Amino acid sequence: MRVNGRNIGTQVDDLYEEIERRAKDEARRELKLVPFEGAAFSNVRWKLGRINIGIHKDLPTHAVPHALAVALHHVRQRLDRYPDVHRPYPGGSEEASPVRTTLRELVLAPEAELHIAELGLDREWETQQRHDAMKQLIEQAPKAWQRKGNLGNTFAALQYARMELEHPPAMWRSLRKQMRERMPAASELGAEVAKAVKKHGWASADACFESLVESRDLLRLKREALIGDRQSGQMR
Repeated sequence: MRVNGRNIGTQVDDLYEEIERRAKDEARRELKLVPFEGAAFSNVRWKLGRINIGIHKDLPTHAVPHALAVALHHVRQRLDRYPDVHRPYPGGSEEASPVRTTLRELVLAPEAELHIAELGLDREWETQQRHDAMKQLIEQAPKAWQRKGNLGNTFAALQYARMELEHPPAMWRSLRKQMRERMPAASELGAEVAKAVKKHGWASADACFESLVESRDLLRLKREALIGDRQSGQMR
């Protein structure tokens, strides 16, 4: 198949066709691939009558299949009524948007990877990008991020937790040591969050919900994040 004008091979063809069919049958929406510019590798936007899957236009061709597969499984998660993270209204701040996004990805990204593993897609480029970004975060984090309760500290704690859960151990080991030295409060909190996610896991929608709720509570984010349970229709 072609993405952003480039031929990416056939590794994701079957998955795309499956999600395309489900989106049409279950959500009455068409899938549409669009170029994307932003901080993430991919982006999913539900619109009236369609679902836009944005793939970053600057991704190298060999990295596109994995980014697309993750995005497709985020569509599948919504179709399967997996939980989501929402901004509380009328409360909640726009400044906390990256924190809410990172909280969501902390649990739903590894759930997606669980299904993608059998495809044997190339993750090396993405892994190196995340490694370099984490190294930069540790080295350049503002002093305010050292304070407990600061949104920057919370963001850093979430990044620590995600790396603890997903990053290759050999690559994470040195970064973890540096972060514990430079950002001890965020590191301690991140380790607690990672432990909570490991306890509940992500093997089902219910497990993801419990992981998100406990992580949110550990981070003291109740004023900034509501966890939506699509199984029951309730917010917590």
